[in-house]
Amino acid sequence: MTYRDDKTDNEDLAYGQTPWGCASTRKRLDSESMMLLRANLSEPLNRADSWPTLRELLRGKGFDMKRREGRLRLVDLQSRVEICTFGLLGHPRAELEKRFGAPMQAH
Repeated sequence: MTYRDDKTDNEDLAYGQTPWGCASTRKRLDSESMMLLRANLSEPLNRADSWPTLRELLRGKGFDMKRREGRLRLVDLQSRVEICTFGLLGHPRAELEKRFGAPMQAH
C-alpha cells in the first residue's frame, strides 16, 4: 500500500469529514449538536445586517445558505450537506427577510 501526500482538492473534499456530515443520514441533528451549532452561529446571525454580510460571516465559520422548497437551509461548506433550516437555528427565513429586505436570491 502506498501513501500519497499529493491529494487533489477534490480528493480532500470527497474524504473530508465534518461534525455535520451526520445530517445527511438523519432527519435532524441530535439536541446536543443543535445546541452547539446554535451557539457557534449565534454571533453571525445576530450581527449580520444584510444577506451578503450573513453569507460572508457564515462562510467564515465553514457554512453557507441555500434556498430549497421555500426554506432557507444551512449548508456545510466542506461536505455540501444541508444541515437544517434557519428556523431550527432560531432565525426563521421570514424573520431574516424582514431584517434584510427582499428574499435571498437562490444560487
